[in-house]
Amino acid sequence: MTSNSSAAPTDGFDPFEASLRELADAMRAGAISAAGLVDYYLARIAAFDKSGPLINAISCVNPAALHEARALDQELRASGPRGPLHGIPMVVKDNIDTVGMPTTAGCAALREAYPNADAPCVARLREAGAIVLAKANMSELGASNGRFGYSSANGLTRNPYRLSRNASGSSSGTGAAVAANLAAFGLGTDSFGSVRGPACVHALTGMRPTHGLLEAEGVLPLAASFDTVGPVARSAADAAIVLDALVPGAGFSETAASLRGRRLGIVADFAGGNDEIDQRFLAATQTMRAAGAETIPVRLPAGARTLYGDLLGDIARAEWVRGLDAWLGQLPAGAPANTSALLARMATTDGRHPVNPLTLAALRQAYEARELPPQADRVAARRFGALLDDIFRAVGVDALMFPTLACPASPRFDMADATYHCRAAQPLAAMHMASAAGFPEVSVPMGFTSAGVPAGVSWLGRAGSDALLLSLASAFEQLTRHRRPPASTPALR
Repeated sequence: MTSNSSAAPTDGFDPFEASLRELADAMRAGAISAAGLVDYYLARIAAFDKSGPLINAISCVNPAALHEARALDQELRASGPRGPLHGIPMVVKDNIDTVGMPTTAGCAALREAYPNADAPCVARLREAGAIVLAKANMSELGASNGRFGYSSANGLTRNPYRLSRNASGSSSGTGAAVAANLAAFGLGTDSFGSVRGPACVHALTGMRPTHGLLEAEGVLPLAASFDTVGPVARSAADAAIVLDALVPGAGFSETAASLRGRRLGIVADFAGGNDEIDQRFLAATQTMRAAGAETIPVRLPAGARTLYGDLLGDIARAEWVRGLDAWLGQLPAGAPANTSALLARMATTDGRHPVNPLTLAALRQAYEARELPPQADRVAARRFGALLDDIFRAVGVDALMFPTLACPASPRFDMADATYHCRAAQPLAAMHMASAAGFPEVSVPMGFTSAGVPAGVSWLGRAGSDALLLSLASAFEQLTRHRRPPASTPALR
């Protein structure tokens, strides 16, 4: 979309790294406008996503974004703001339905998949005044399969902190876009770490809510037992504002909290993968103790490190085709009507970016085995949550703490990086606990490695403790101030 707005993007106010509250205050004061913000972020997309470092986080710009911004500016002048998100541009992961743009889920075979309605999460944020600036690239169909952030629809999203490393997945473009200040915040989805991982490797806050708190309607499914929407933001305070719009009255507006007197369970079961990550986590626990928290070593139930192989992977295999068939069946004519038609189109798609062969093979395998019952079911996965609940009660902790990823972001699938070191067999394993249990987890920054790659620390809470969990993570974030923008996408002058 080419802007022809005459609105000054900043009028003396620099939106770079500005919080949602700062953007809202500047808009109410007349220092910025919604149209100006759209222009500002479009200029950054042109400078850093489509040229310069070629981050490639954006898959499709909303052609109506500027029109929507002008209408919101007029509404602000006439009747005031709807709330703190009035006129604020966001990015939406490309597996979430947004009217006027296709939901490709990173799959070139779904370029004609134009939804008839916004997903409820998008509709709520639009009602709160947010502007869908663009859709964000993602791992194809939400399944990275060794190619984090790669899609046949849009190619590879790069990590702006170190272009030779991956942007995690599958909400890769959402994480990279928010980190690079291509939008004020983003929406992702998380089945097995797809919000938390990108937040971790982009020095962001990313939250997987209690399963069911945010419905996954209008989202291309991977595994219904685990799929959820989640916010990606540059701070926990920003994430709280987004969640307060998504779930009004759930307590997210009350984010002020202190770590003093809190009991925090320290999990060491995933240690040993990378020395720098372990050192950053040790420093994080020392910060918590210095702030008045009591840190208590906790040992996890047996099988905590092998949840995906033991339970989650086969449940996802059994649910994938059924969910896809239901979602595809609602699309207008021209798009694949079911998984069989999608597979046929994926196999014959001839474009600039070939389909990830491992994703294609995995979907074929799931389709061929669609009538086979899983070896385990959601009830079995939730039994792990009952074991975690026993730990919370027995030890009396408010949250469990651990590095979000046991190792830094790994090299891109198409590029080597000699600075990468990892001894962990499954660096993502810790994130599978919240997925299995249906519990909330939030990842916030805990510093950087010597290679300049961000690291994240996770806060895992009991079901329904979302607001408390986010407030504790926010208190840690305010103490440490680890967030910093990528050098590859500086402020425009």
